[in-house]
Amino acid sequence: MDMLILVVTSHLHDRELLEPLGCEHDRPGGPGPGMSFIYAGSLAEALRVARPPGPDLILLNLLGQRSRGDGPLTAAIALHYGATPVILLCDTATVDAGHAPVPDGSAAAPVVARIVLETAPAGLLCEMFGCIVSAARRVRLATAGSGERGAMLEAIADAVVGTDSAGIVRYVNAAAARLTLMAPDRAIGMPITELMSLHDAASLAPIPHPLLETLRSGEIRRLPKGAILARSDGTEIVIEDSTAPILDAAGAVGGGIMVFHDITDAHQLRTQVDYLAWHDSLTGLPNRFAAQRHLKRILRDAQDGDVPLAVMFLDLDKFKSVNDTMGHAAGDALLVAVAARLRGCFRADDLVSRQGGDEFVVLMAPGAGRADATRAAERILAAVAPPYELESAKADIGCSIGIAMFPEHGSTGEALLHHADTALHAAKVAGRNGYRFFMPAMLASAVRRKQLEDGVRSGLAAAEFVLFYQPKIRLSDGGLCGCEALLRWHHPEWGWVTPDRFIRSAEESGLIVPLGRWVLAEAVRQAGAWQAGGFAPGAIAINVSARELRHAGFADHVERHIADARLDPASLQLELTESALMQDMDSAISILRRLKNLGLSLAIDDFGTGYSSLGYLAELPIDVLKVDRSFVHGIDHAVPRRQALLHAVIALAGSLQLPTVAEGIETELEAGFLSLAGCAQGQGYYYGKALEAGAFEAAFLRPARCA
Repeated sequence: MDMLILVVTSHLHDRELLEPLGCEHDRPGGPGPGMSFIYAGSLAEALRVARPPGPDLILLNLLGQRSRGDGPLTAAIALHYGATPVILLCDTATVDAGHAPVPDGSAAAPVVARIVLETAPAGLLCEMFGCIVSAARRVRLATAGSGERGAMLEAIADAVVGTDSAGIVRYVNAAAARLTLMAPDRAIGMPITELMSLHDAASLAPIPHPLLETLRSGEIRRLPKGAILARSDGTEIVIEDSTAPILDAAGAVGGGIMVFHDITDAHQLRTQVDYLAWHDSLTGLPNRFAAQRHLKRILRDAQDGDVPLAVMFLDLDKFKSVNDTMGHAAGDALLVAVAARLRGCFRADDLVSRQGGDEFVVLMAPGAGRADATRAAERILAAVAPPYELESAKADIGCSIGIAMFPEHGSTGEALLHHADTALHAAKVAGRNGYRFFMPAMLASAVRRKQLEDGVRSGLAAAEFVLFYQPKIRLSDGGLCGCEALLRWHHPEWGWVTPDRFIRSAEESGLIVPLGRWVLAEAVRQAGAWQAGGFAPGAIAINVSARELRHAGFADHVERHIADARLDPASLQLELTESALMQDMDSAISILRRLKNLGLSLAIDDFGTGYSSLGYLAELPIDVLKVDRSFVHGIDHAVPRRQALLHAVIALAGSLQLPTVAEGIETELEAGFLSLAGCAQGQGYYYGKALEAGAFEAAFLRPARCA
């Protein structure tokens, strides 16, 4: 007898693709005559073109499909055609996506074979097809009239609900009963909308039931993503479906079938992933990607409404100190606390986001003008300022804020963020813990900063830096007892660049570490050269920044240079500021003790201008206190209270058996006052400016002993 084969495909070129399977009955070597084929472009079309009792065999093309299994498709075919056997044409990716082979061709499993076209040799396809068709004939004959549709649908893992043309439930399989929490005997006879109450995930508004839409249109329908099924006990699950019409012998819609499954877990996972993609994992604030997306949206609103918009860029002052001294856990807790305070400063339609590190961005809603931004900045400063009670200790910080206004300071999100960041840097330069609105002149300053940073980097590579040496003098007899190595830079175009300019740039950019390493190497080299030449200038002091001290392997680096130069370690002195040491006292003590054990001497620079804590003086293995020039300038004729303060500092150092070095001595009267006050050593223009090594050697290097 003739065998009718229905080919369901959405690809017009698949006739050529299916030719190797023998779907051209006049093809030599094909399965032979007595077969006819019907091509349908989709499942909906297939249900219309092949009237019941339907074909003997169905070829269902799943090539390239990534849908969740073939259950919904084969279930729809089963309800319409009964136990008609199905052959699935698929590729490797389809199999990997979850289309596991069905082992037999029973009525409960109408898929009798899967042909993976990527792996089946073309020469064997016709032979395979012939065997499959023969098996399909036997399955068709064996199941004809068996009436086992229900048994087959009960075996499907997905929920299946069938209705008549009025939307009254006529069939519910076991999976549907489990998902709806409604027994089949109660569900049958209900309107589909009573059995299944559907809602939108975001708005919770009712969703038109897709089965009713299918009954009206005669076409396949699907629920929107994230649709919620409200169940009889009040619980809710997220479902995904496929809904198709059931056609009668005349081609009219006689009912509908809905196949659905629970995707609550997958939906929650996807929601969580989406949340993490747009939020900072530590503070829960929107992240920089969310801020950029939001800024584009509110910029359009501001442009359409011709209203202003404020963009604020801020970061925390002294946060790095908290992180370094109290640990990263304390730093994280501080960021969480700051985020909470920032949220409390703004309305729901303003956006506060964390950009990373200790940087935040605030996007005020369209309509916020300059006065609104000013009040918001003052609220932020007031909110951030109170102390934070962290687990390990109390922390005091502030913040600096830069503000850019639309349209005054830019018309694009990129320009506004850049200008707000530029204003933030200006606020920091102005002394921190304040705010600044962007001004065009700031861009010139930013360009100069970038040029200076690039200049330091290229200058280091081009050997443009040099060390000058300033003498240290014993105040008791005027003899040389050491020197300080001071970094100088001569740029080929700019000439001599003042240290306060390029040192700050190097610290901000991180170039202070390679720059400091060059200074150490050059000072060690010069000390070795003088040592080899028979000169005894005393210890050469070099300045060490906080970033250098914290850099991994700093002590190893110093030890290696001294050993390679075969230098007496006593020829080198390291000067550190109070603030550098106090950023991480425990770590500093450990590093300084190791340096001290190498034979170096250690000095506290600019004493009295930093923390001036008496406690750390007893803990640190230091050898010298350097009194800052602010104490020295004009001390001979200063007010008595200021003179008494200097006497107290020198007396304190004396009680700890630490010699003092006064910086910035410029007059004979200053030198005389300091000598009478008990200061051991001094340096400054009164004794000599810093000189290059050759000039220093000619002017000062004679045999001398340091007291």
